[in-house]
Amino acid sequence: QGEVENLVQAVGFDRCTIFRPAVLLCKRQESRPAEWVAQQFLGVVARVFPTAYSVPVETVARAMVASVLQPGEGKVEVLENGAIHELGKA
Repeated sequence: QGEVENLVQAVGFDRCTIFRPAVLLCKRQESRPAEWVAQQFLGVVARVFPTAYSVPVETVARAMVASVLQPGEGKVEVLENGAIHELGKA
């Protein structure tokens, strides 16, 4: 767990969902050459292993909306990349 996650949990929300996506596949306006190369490589890998190392930002957004609309399974829910992909399909 990260320091920010611990701080968010310490606030005491009734329910909290923490998203831990892998590399986000998206177009950026700013120039980040190393990130661009990683996205190109992972975009190809995603065709074979779609949930392994990357996730499209649209999938994360759909998963966030679905998370808000469905009942939680506890006070704090942590969603790793694979779970984000599954929830984002709904």
